[in-house]
Amino acid sequence: MKLTSSLFSCSVFTRLFFALPFLTLFPAALPPPARAQLTAAAAEIRPTVTAAMGDVGGKLYGQTPDPTKTRRYYVAAESELWDFAPSGRDEICGGPLPPPVVAARKNGKLRYVHYTDATFTARVIAPPHLGILGPVLRGVVGEYLAVTFLNRTSQPLSMHPHGVKYDKDNEGAYYRPAPGLGAAVGPGATFTYVWQLDASSGPAPDEPSSKGWLYHSHVAGDAETNLGLIGAIIVTDPARARPDGTPRDIDREFATLFMIFDESGLDDAAIEAAEYANLPGAAPAPLTFSEMQQTLEQGARASINGRIFGNLPGLEMNEGERTRWYLFSLGSERDFHTAHWHGLRVLEEGRRRTDVVELLPATMKVADLVADNPGTWLFHCHVADHMREGMFTRLTVHARDTVGADRTPAHAFLGLPSAAQSVHLDRAELTADTFQLNGVATVYEGFAVFNQPIRVTLGEKSAVFRPDAHGLAETPEGTLVIENAGDTGVIRTGLLEFNLTLRGPAWRAALPPAGQPTTFTLDLGKARHVATPTFAPPAK
Repeated sequence: MKLTSSLFSCSVFTRLFFALPFLTLFPAALPPPARAQLTAAAAEIRPTVTAAMGDVGGKLYGQTPDPTKTRRYYVAAESELWDFAPSGRDEICGGPLPPPVVAARKNGKLRYVHYTDATFTARVIAPPHLGILGPVLRGVVGEYLAVTFLNRTSQPLSMHPHGVKYDKDNEGAYYRPAPGLGAAVGPGATFTYVWQLDASSGPAPDEPSSKGWLYHSHVAGDAETNLGLIGAIIVTDPARARPDGTPRDIDREFATLFMIFDESGLDDAAIEAAEYANLPGAAPAPLTFSEMQQTLEQGARASINGRIFGNLPGLEMNEGERTRWYLFSLGSERDFHTAHWHGLRVLEEGRRRTDVVELLPATMKVADLVADNPGTWLFHCHVADHMREGMFTRLTVHARDTVGADRTPAHAFLGLPSAAQSVHLDRAELTADTFQLNGVATVYEGFAVFNQPIRVTLGEKSAVFRPDAHGLAETPEGTLVIENAGDTGVIRTGLLEFNLTLRGPAWRAALPPAGQPTTFTLDLGKARHVATPTFAPPAK
């Protein structure tokens, strides 16, 4: 399919994108000593919850929510080396990445990671298009969200929601004089936030049938969103919802965050130093003002969901589908964005027909798009500087006569419990006395396939495989091949791709009658991955 990209510039990263008057951003009335005191105060944040306290959350206004009306999620904050452009090239224009990006394509981030249960051992497979975004939390008006948060980092963090109803302990924001319990969850600590999806959390009668809200860490301000601690909440009107909570007038959902991540390594203190270098009596700054601007520019990553230069995958839909786009923006005064769809039109907030939606920092909007024009199209921010910085990707509308995108609710919608799986089977076949299973399971980045045995259980029978450095394990009962073990046996993508063959009548005897679902378990270290395949009887 042909990529349509009219009026789009693929010029390289060759100029400064802004020359903001930083002197207007930091009031000169506040002297350097006072600013130093503010910095010291921020460093004195003490956790409101520690690991020794256990989980002291789980209540809202002193009451445990009705479990029949509560949706549970398990989310950990973890460090990760984030790659803004995994392909290593500009996927839209076909050329190399700009030199500043090549020099620092990967950066340390903190992310919200979704787990299957309270053991926090098996990560949930995330939709590819979410990129750096944390798990989508969803419900309908009248329900509660209970989010058990585990902080696996070395600094206090939180989860602060927009749009939903909470008490002080569940606010997830640290500020004086009396922060709530969940304001600053310490390293190694766990806290269960409870949020109510009341009427004001959901859409008004004249708005689309579901709304999108942000959540993010709110202990040390914007520094934590810049680190990547951002996610989305979806709330649906129950009068317009299916039984699973998805909006019944929609066939597919997407969530996109337009944000410029600052990877310059400079912080407010460096900016203030440059400012005060020009004031009488100030100490000399380590960088001149122009040097600081250049460093900030080279560190700017104008991204959609944390990916740049066409490196965000997964924006795929089928011809005729009604799709809903939850559009978000965060960041600084540079984060004024204009989301633009080529070849397609949207209805913004149910009121305005357009193909460009304006976003300010901390904006949350809904746009509905009918996929009526098959092809591969550009999706980007229309601000010229942001285009040059790589804030663009592609979307695909599959024609009716093609295989297209998966239409099952677990893959078409965001945050459904049925999608909270850590293993996905692409193939489960039975031929005579041989079982063939192909799929993917989540692992931690840097997983060495040869370091530990892998236990496979199908029905009531188990077997242990010990892959070698090439990802191959042979036993009399079967063969396990780790397809992406590579030359070193180390998986760096976070997903283990496996091909499993089980042989012999003992496996057949352990299964229920043909056509009934069975349990498939893959134990990787402490992580247990469970699926329920159904094997059709072999063809005669």
